[in-house]
Amino acid sequence: MKQQNKVAIVTGGAMGYKSGGASIGGAISIQLAKDGYSVVVVDLEEMGNRTVEIIKKNNGNALFIKADVTKTEDVKKIVDTAEKQFGGIHALVNCVAKYGSGMAKSVVDIEEKDWNKVIDVNLNGYFKMCKYTIPVMKKGGTGAIVNISSVAAFTVLPNFSIYSVTKAAICALTRTMAVDYAPIIRANAVCPGFVKIANSENNRTVEQLTAWYKDISKQYPMKRVCEVEEIANVVSFLASDKASYINGQSIIVDGGKMVADTHDF
Repeated sequence: MKQQNKVAIVTGGAMGYKSGGASIGGAISIQLAKDGYSVVVVDLEEMGNRTVEIIKKNNGNALFIKADVTKTEDVKKIVDTAEKQFGGIHALVNCVAKYGSGMAKSVVDIEEKDWNKVIDVNLNGYFKMCKYTIPVMKKGGTGAIVNISSVAAFTVLPNFSIYSVTKAAICALTRTMAVDYAPIIRANAVCPGFVKIANSENNRTVEQLTAWYKDISKQYPMKRVCEVEEIANVVSFLASDKASYINGQSIIVDGGKMVADTHDF
């Protein structure tokens, strides 16, 4: 799916912030570069430079912009740099996400400041990136937006209120843009289940990680956890001309977990 002379922006594109390990945004950036895009990697973490290093080592074209997608001026800088440096924007992948211990609470228990912080990144950051990228796409006559949501948009964990709220909102935002900007621009969302990323590993040993992943795998019909590349492949397809008639969809990538009852009787 080579996309000659096309440009993609990926927010949350840094590799795992602790060791440069696996991340969804990093894998997406690397895959799009393999597809032939010039990739603008956006993140607050310096590991965005590591993503660019990997891309260039594979003879791809990329640059890193350290920016905060909740700040309008930063977003304008991202879009302006992409257009000036590469001549346009053909794909936008919103992958940035806010996590933290303060968000794992019910609507009664969560602090208002934590609620607002998560909305500012997980929803407002997507909105701002789309708001300022869409005019550039329209000027170029084509574009594809892929928003990374979650199965949490459809099924929730106890005491994890704000995460599910923002992920559901991302899917709704995606649908509104799919209607408002077709046929020039397509918008779709990808909704992963559990994905193996470096930032979730914390300080677990190799043995602990093996046991942890094995335990999680029991919940999934595929009997294994998802790799970041498996999400990147779906994003690559949705951004490409191969998906030219897919618009406004929320694609669940969870190995069948949502449709299965894996309870052991």
